[in-house]
Amino acid sequence: MAIILQADLEHLLQIDVTAEPDNTIAWYIAAAQGAAEAHCERHFDYDAASIETYDGDGKASLIQLDRWPIDTVATVVESGTTLTVATDYLIYTAEGWIRRTSGGRVARGWRNDLQGVVITYAGGYQIDQTGAGATAPSDLLLAIARIAGRLFKSGAQPVEGTPSSVSLDGIGSVTYAASAGDAPVIVTDLVLLDEEKAGLAPYVNPGLV
Repeated sequence: MAIILQADLEHLLQIDVTAEPDNTIAWYIAAAQGAAEAHCERHFDYDAASIETYDGDGKASLIQLDRWPIDTVATVVESGTTLTVATDYLIYTAEGWIRRTSGGRVARGWRNDLQGVVITYAGGYQIDQTGAGATAPSDLLLAIARIAGRLFKSGAQPVEGTPSSVSLDGIGSVTYAASAGDAPVIVTDLVLLDEEKAGLAPYVNPGLV
């Protein structure tokens, strides 16, 4: 689900799209956010009940969750045992970390057990900039809007009928496909520019486990 609005893209491009929401703009935004998430190796949108499973190796004490900032943590289960917050683990809300501890004061490694740690939590940025979740940083919103804006400027348009593939300079391979009478579908494999990657750099998953 998108964390930027059609209005964000309109403001960036200095345009006014009559239809709101506009399906084509929505596809561009979804493709842009998908490319940003793939590059950053994380999800940005809020999920109220995310369940993630991790390996323990007996050494590393930190786990980096997929969606952050963390809103709430429902349960942390290690090798079948439900752990207690502030005693068995600490929550680093802004960073999206869960640290295994002994008594809440000394870090210790997660038990050496493949797929042994299961964490249920809520986290991520507000969907459509409303409701539950953290407010997305303006530079992240701008980074995604710029990717969507480049798609918009490419002139790519979803079409109905026979599936087709095209290649757009500076964009990547784009496939349009839909059955007659159905809403068009756009599937995009975006190639991010260096400046777009730089804009996303602060939000890349560091891969801590």
